[in-house]
Amino acid sequence: MVDRFMERPTRIRVLGISGSLRQASLNSSLLRVAQEETPAGMEIVEYDLASLPFYNRDVEEEGDPDSVTNFKTAICEADGVLFVTPEYNFSPSGVLKNAIDWASRDRGPRSLFAKPVTTMGAGGFAGTARAQMHLHNIFAETGSYMMTKPGVYVAYARQKFDSQGNLSDEPTREAVRNHLKAFANWILLLGRPRD
Repeated sequence: MVDRFMERPTRIRVLGISGSLRQASLNSSLLRVAQEETPAGMEIVEYDLASLPFYNRDVEEEGDPDSVTNFKTAICEADGVLFVTPEYNFSPSGVLKNAIDWASRDRGPRSLFAKPVTTMGAGGFAGTARAQMHLHNIFAETGSYMMTKPGVYVAYARQKFDSQGNLSDEPTREAVRNHLKAFANWILLLGRPRD
């Protein structure tokens, strides 16, 4: 792939979403690592999903709650979205799927439609590979521009983060760095840079 990111200075704003609500979440820790390892010109702004209600079409038809409006606005203002997912029963978390359901209904400028997205995750022996594959299928339906490679699948994550959520594994940090550089190029390839 041509390294388009280095061709000219730009600013890329990425919305970072952890699919876990746990205070000591390894995936939230992985998102913080991503914030530390962004290439020059990229920023990752974390979005907390705790305030989103369960998706309910009756509620939607009455008008989005403020928390949903704020979430959709954050998506609209981002050039891309990074989803960091745990794996529960071979799938992403319910809270993450719920957020995607809210953000994919209208296929307008505040939805995930035509938005560059990517995933990473930290978990057990498969490093959330199955949950991420499930998300790939979901994003095919939302019409998002999914970047899959090179990928970040942090296997045996509890051995790589300390009790404070600090990453001690340099190969994982390098994988995050490489994935974000590729995501920056992906966003630019799709013509979504900010001036």
